[in-house]
Amino acid sequence: MARNAEKDQELRKERCEQILGAAVELFVKKGVAATKISDIAAKVGISHGLIYNYFRSKEEIYLSLLDMNVNSFQWLLDEALAEPLSAYDKLLLVLEKLYAWKWEEAKFHYLFMEQLLVTDSVCEELQQSVMTKSVENIDRLAALFKEAQSDGIFMDGDPRELAFYLVSLTHAKLVAKSRGLQFGQDESPAPIIQFFLKRT
Repeated sequence: MARNAEKDQELRKERCEQILGAAVELFVKKGVAATKISDIAAKVGISHGLIYNYFRSKEEIYLSLLDMNVNSFQWLLDEALAEPLSAYDKLLLVLEKLYAWKWEEAKFHYLFMEQLLVTDSVCEELQQSVMTKSVENIDRLAALFKEAQSDGIFMDGDPRELAFYLVSLTHAKLVAKSRGLQFGQDESPAPIIQFFLKRT
């Protein structure tokens, strides 16, 4: 009996992931307001009514995705910061983890966040909450930049500004790659880090 319950739970989790994967793509391509539950169901290949066995509404799907997206980068930072590495190697590890994201998360994560900040379907308080968490993540990256500057590895400059540039460059490269644009042969994050190295 317990084994059947465990299997049912695994199947439910798998179906939820399918629904969320379809929803995030549609939200990015069509916008939150224009996407219907029926659109999500059709993309997953299930009936309209069956979706309500997993999510109560489109808004709940959106909030689930929002929770995933606002926390994902923080999780990557937490994992990297816990490693016994230099600041430079921790930053490189963060970028390597970003590059390793699956189910096109890299593409949809950034486009989805951009959609979040311009859509009218999300209240201002929620948008502000996401912005606050994003700034907190930039501040944590900036602390690594400051440490790398102290080690004589990174160029001089405002650590927060440099951290923002790092995130922006990474976002742009990942989104370009997801759209079939590839510049240079090196697909690793190493070329991005090199922009910030101290010149001798």
